[in-house]
Amino acid sequence: MSLPHQPGCACCTLPSLSSQLDELQHHNWTESLASLVRTAVERAKLALHQDAAIFHGGPIYTLQGGQPSRVDALGIAHGKVISVGSLQQVEADMRAQPRAELINLRGKTLLPGMIDPHMHILPSALYRNWINLSPFEGQILRPGYNLAWVGEQLRGQLPSHSGHTLNGEPRWLTGFGVDPSLMSTWEEPDLDFLDSISAEVPIFLINASGHLGYANSAAVKLAGLDPKGKGVTTESDVAKVLAVIPSLAAPHVLSKVQEILHDAAANGITTLFDAGLGAGLGPLEISLVRAFAQSPLAPVRIGAALYGNPDWLQEQWLQTYQLNHNKHDDDRFSVRALKLIADGSNQGLTGYQSQDYCCAKQHHVPGVSPRGLLNFTPPTTFATQLQTALNAGWPVLVHANGDQAVDYVLASFELALFDENAKDGTPNPKLALRSRIEHCSLLSDASIATMARLKLSPSFLIGHVGYWGQVFKTTILGRERAQMLDRCQSALKAGLRISLHSDHFVSPLGTLRMMEQAVTRVMEADPERQPLNPSECLDRISALRAVTLDAAWQCHMDHIVGSLEPGKLADMVILQKDPLDPSVPAGSLRDIPIHQTWLAGKPVYQNPDTH
Repeated sequence: MSLPHQPGCACCTLPSLSSQLDELQHHNWTESLASLVRTAVERAKLALHQDAAIFHGGPIYTLQGGQPSRVDALGIAHGKVISVGSLQQVEADMRAQPRAELINLRGKTLLPGMIDPHMHILPSALYRNWINLSPFEGQILRPGYNLAWVGEQLRGQLPSHSGHTLNGEPRWLTGFGVDPSLMSTWEEPDLDFLDSISAEVPIFLINASGHLGYANSAAVKLAGLDPKGKGVTTESDVAKVLAVIPSLAAPHVLSKVQEILHDAAANGITTLFDAGLGAGLGPLEISLVRAFAQSPLAPVRIGAALYGNPDWLQEQWLQTYQLNHNKHDDDRFSVRALKLIADGSNQGLTGYQSQDYCCAKQHHVPGVSPRGLLNFTPPTTFATQLQTALNAGWPVLVHANGDQAVDYVLASFELALFDENAKDGTPNPKLALRSRIEHCSLLSDASIATMARLKLSPSFLIGHVGYWGQVFKTTILGRERAQMLDRCQSALKAGLRISLHSDHFVSPLGTLRMMEQAVTRVMEADPERQPLNPSECLDRISALRAVTLDAAWQCHMDHIVGSLEPGKLADMVILQKDPLDPSVPAGSLRDIPIHQTWLAGKPVYQNPDTH
């Protein structure tokens, strides 16, 4: 199943990438998955623990009631938390559990497992098969990131990408994540630049925003593009290029899915929420991710919001799938919401703004207005689609980056949430669905107040502040409008529950890094490392809630994960240091080593460098 392409956030809208997944559609991927499972089982090296265990000897934060709630001991059995409190109390409560293992933390800190409430599994897996040309080196910005560095990476890979495949197709040199906005000098890798690397080997790069591609002469010719465009492609032309690139082999894609899930566990994450599942392959994509989540390969549990921008696809999801909101089982995969996309990316100059981008003339995106793009005619068209989902009891996550997009989405929710025929005083169940605005990047005071009234909550891509804050301030938005970015503290003061997310592949996986960026708001590309609008800094416990309990609440999973309370699943992370300890510098939270990650009472990750 291949979906029609629609402009929007590249990490969510995979239809243009569906050609790269042809192998999964025609190949028996279940055989490849079974092979991966057998290999994983054979290589498993984690020591087997008893089904019951008592942890003590270090800070243990349960986050019960959203507070730090530090206790001396915690007991688990059968995958769930049994008891929290003093060691004496927990030992008494655990007497019914035979042979409970006593685990001394030796000063390490135990927390609820971390949650990334917005990322994209299959797009991230696809791009991991391409050359990484992103501005990130682990959790930090890559020093010396510029066009020359991009050229060096491509030249280094050129020998292995020359010639033809066994099927007679030319080998392509493909790269992802190119971000001119974060280069020391904003430069586009156009046709002339790529031809200087090779005019014979077809080369194609995807911009970090996903809305732009860069092709050399060979790629332009194979895709049948107009060479007058200088190799800079947008939307439909990107799809034309992708259609002639040989598709990826199923085992390659599946192995990268496995890699992403293990990277998450290594970062202390126990729950990933795929915010746009089904965008590339429809039901096949959902089946693939479900099979992964329910296999021994998955060290995390996976929740999902199904991509529904085409109204016919939304109708299909509503008729086919049931929500898993109230089950208390150890479900490793669950569908929790619908996902819609209103605009594009602010750093890609496609988020929809109330005024022109400051750099629109210097860095014009072909086919996009100086204020960005909007996917729906506001507000009635979008409101109708929202209302269909809400009336069916489905929460809706709406991607909105630009301030004008946010306001249009709020106007649409206003129409969709309130029925003209409803009687005054009658409870409105749609207000209790925990619908969200995703990224919610530029917020005015009025928008925050409207969100509070409509019971909508924001999930912030906090890397916008840490990684892109400087370029937003100096180049893209300007000093004044950059102050509107990711207003975490203002949202909390208005009574909203917030979360922080990576939008991976857009930014690296790393919940401790996200906490740090929310607490410090340091612009990491700024030579002086100044904070962006420090009045919006979070305290540490609020930042921790935003990647644990409040993230779980937004995902309708707080009854099973997000805090460590009796009856909840024993999803936990053990850290070398205490991120709530004031003696640990706020600017080094991302550097705290993950010691172990536990899922449903079993260790799924052990750091080889910690003891």
